[in-house]
Amino acid sequence: MADRFYSARRKVFGWRNWWLGRTYEHLRPFANTWSALCTLASLPDRAGVRDVLPLLFDALSTYHRAGPAALTGQGPVGFHSSVVPSLRRAGGVCYGDNAWLGLALVRHQELCHDAVSLPLAERLFRFVVTGWSTDDTWAAPGGIRWSIDPAGTSRTTCTNGPAAALGALVHRLTGDLAALEHSISIYRWTRSALGRDDGLYADRIHPDGTVVADLWSHNQGAMIGAGLLLADATGDPGFLADARTTASASLGRFGLDDLCRSGPAANAIFFRNLFLLPPGASPGTISAPDPDSLDADDGTPRAAGRALARAYDDLLWEEEHDRRTIVLQGRGSRLDRMGPRVQIDALLAGAEPHA
Repeated sequence: MADRFYSARRKVFGWRNWWLGRTYEHLRPFANTWSALCTLASLPDRAGVRDVLPLLFDALSTYHRAGPAALTGQGPVGFHSSVVPSLRRAGGVCYGDNAWLGLALVRHQELCHDAVSLPLAERLFRFVVTGWSTDDTWAAPGGIRWSIDPAGTSRTTCTNGPAAALGALVHRLTGDLAALEHSISIYRWTRSALGRDDGLYADRIHPDGTVVADLWSHNQGAMIGAGLLLADATGDPGFLADARTTASASLGRFGLDDLCRSGPAANAIFFRNLFLLPPGASPGTISAPDPDSLDADDGTPRAAGRALARAYDDLLWEEEHDRRTIVLQGRGSRLDRMGPRVQIDALLAGAEPHA
């Protein structure tokens, strides 16, 4: 990835097209890749990867008009969906993109113990909760909107799920009770507005009450992770029960064909949260992997998830990668195909999972 998709001069990810010049990656693939590199860095003897992580702040500053100053301010901050001028026209500001970025930053802080990432993750969470809808005329009032754009009125699982997880993590690392209260409210709204009777989650709801019922793997993963984190934070076994139910339902719903339709980016989110489940019949919540029993089949969703992840990873290698370049083929963001592939491989190798 570093060789093919990273511009050392611009300090940002992208790729070259002979007819367009360099195309720069959007914020969500960048956040997914940051998360993937954190996963890889958690493996033993990967200090070199950990040394690379601080360099990602240079790239992050290109997604805000204030540049590097945006990284060290005090108030809420939201980054654009694409790099800002003079690199290209800036995109909008999406609450979900910033929630995913916040989750990567929390994991970065746990690995690197730096002075920047956790305060920035807190500021991102404070920005994300400003997207909470207060219009009582909407169906299912509440929930975090898609973006700050007036037209971004849909409220999605892939925005609210990671936002709930981020709030729980901010609370865990800082003791911020307001963050925990926000997290619980976001989680409960998502279950009420988008949760199904079988434990799975629909994609989004519009103000008129129309629910887009599409099922995507990353939505299920985000809510599994949020439930586990809230179970840890509150001691309420109901959150753990929710996570187990969604995990079991997801494994019954998503086969290899479904995962291929979702794509590597969605599936990496699904697997990294699924792997947070406790092993066996353990009453605990989040659990680190046991290197001696990574592929043991104990009949639990966590074990079934590992088997499914391995089968999916093998399928990607056999059918979708370019055997000359190793790059996964397909349309759209190349980084959002390769970064998540790194994460899935690292998880299968025994890396620590995270939300």
